[in-house]
Amino acid sequence: MTNRDPDLDRITHLLGQCLGRIEEQSYRLQQLGDDDGEYDASDVFEHETTMLQELIAGLLASASASRACDLNRIVGQVAQGCLAEIGRPIVVRQRLAQDLPPIECAPGQVVFAVQRALMLALGQLEAGEELVMTTRREHESVVLELESRGTAHDRHLRERTVTLCEFLAGLGGCCRVQADPQGGLLLALELPHTLAAGEY
Repeated sequence: MTNRDPDLDRITHLLGQCLGRIEEQSYRLQQLGDDDGEYDASDVFEHETTMLQELIAGLLASASASRACDLNRIVGQVAQGCLAEIGRPIVVRQRLAQDLPPIECAPGQVVFAVQRALMLALGQLEAGEELVMTTRREHESVVLELESRGTAHDRHLRERTVTLCEFLAGLGGCCRVQADPQGGLLLALELPHTLAAGEY
């Protein structure tokens, strides 16, 4: 087993905190409405956005020179950090395939994509509700599915997934989003995997 990179872990933790604060302020703004004159979120968002950009730059810079990485290991590490960040008990079920090929992306890029997707999925859940994480191989892709089995409905969900979808497209992958009015959410992240000898 490879040793964990302490710099990568630290930046991942800080990134989770930053995303959590942005999510909190977004929710607060939605609850207060646009007409509340006592609350100005612009300063908060400007500060957190700047910090987010710096963390992403640091995360990508700390990535290994190798562009291959283990999706299951990243999912496990990032999920642990995200669950600690949200501070409420969630039932997590894992169905991680054990024969996955390495992903053909820098580890830092995958960490960012998984973390963003997890924060979106967890944002749909209240205490005691369920998140199912599944990984599998599909043709030339490795797939991570995050299924939120909750009751919270976010009417801004589609807008909040745009950045993640664009980021994955830049990596040669994609993100599929399915949501229902009852609060259920399925995020499917597809990432290219390395080809073994004979698969070229």
